[in-house]
Amino acid sequence: CIRHGAKRKLCTVNECKNQAVKGGVCIRHGANVKRCSSEGCTNIAQIGGVCFKHGAKVYLCSSEGCSNRVINGGVCIRHGAKRKRCSSEGCTNYAVNGGVCIRHGAKKKRCSSE
Repeated sequence: CIRHGAKRKLCTVNECKNQAVKGGVCIRHGANVKRCSSEGCTNIAQIGGVCFKHGAKVYLCSSEGCSNRVINGGVCIRHGAKRKRCSSEGCTNYAVNGGVCIRHGAKKKRCSSE
């Protein structure tokens, strides 16, 4: 990670200090990124070809007055979305990958210096 000394990939065009986005170049030097399909908008498209400003859907909890994002079944955790627990006997942690928590063998991508 950047915090522990990793270097960001920079644009390969001479003297350019921008971060490379795709194909080793920045947006200014030709990295192809999808733009919002709304007329006159130059924002980067998120979901369904449009930016959040023009209707990319962010699913929110269906409980009245709640602004949290949906986890499962149309609701957030606070309002009843169920998360899987670790399958190891006696463990109450949430499963991260493959039905187990990090303590019981789930691999989670981490900084290489930790």
